[in-house]
Amino acid sequence: MRGGFRGEPRAREGVIGRPARRCRAPIVLALLLAVTAQPAVAQRSGDGYLFGAPHGRLSVRGGFSHATAAGDLFDEVTTNLTLSRRDFSGAYAGAEFGVNLTDRLEFGADIAYMATRTPSEYRAFVDNSNRPIAQTTELRRIPVMLNARFHLTPPGRSIGRLAWIPASVAPWVGAGVGAMWYRFDQRGDFIDFNTNKVFADEYLSTGWQPAAQVMAGLDMTITP
Repeated sequence: MRGGFRGEPRAREGVIGRPARRCRAPIVLALLLAVTAQPAVAQRSGDGYLFGAPHGRLSVRGGFSHATAAGDLFDEVTTNLTLSRRDFSGAYAGAEFGVNLTDRLEFGADIAYMATRTPSEYRAFVDNSNRPIAQTTELRRIPVMLNARFHLTPPGRSIGRLAWIPASVAPWVGAGVGAMWYRFDQRGDFIDFNTNKVFADEYLSTGWQPAAQVMAGLDMTITP
């Protein structure tokens, strides 16, 4: 604290050294007030505003990814095996980084990971021991996208030169292009319909495919 305590010690008659003891209490009290006052001041200085509009954003997310599972391959496995198209949908996790080009326009990139693993067996066939002919099917997808976002309303407003207040609700729309890496892996026992024999094998397909996406959402400020 500026100024402090500058009281000069005044000795009482007949008591030696008592003035030094009398000065300790105000000094200790002043130190305690200074220490306890600092967190309160720091909290008030950042309560609900920034010193400028943010230049970028880094976010992590999770959710549920729906796979259309369309094509000849998925038609075959869902017809012959105890698999359905919804078995290829599941949870995902991802991260996104964005840079503000203007107060409403943002350009960024994101990556996500999606994976499913489902046991199955032939619907209408069993082996010679009357046991199921079983397999395990895995599908992994990793999309890598470049995105553009546009806020339909201002995401915040400036107050003077040193304060920027985020909006309570800021709707946005966006679109992105990129590529998706995939891995379809199916291993287990299969039927050779030419000889009706059961054999163990693994079918693997992997590669990259072009991808595109559209997005819409809300940025909501819940607390300061």
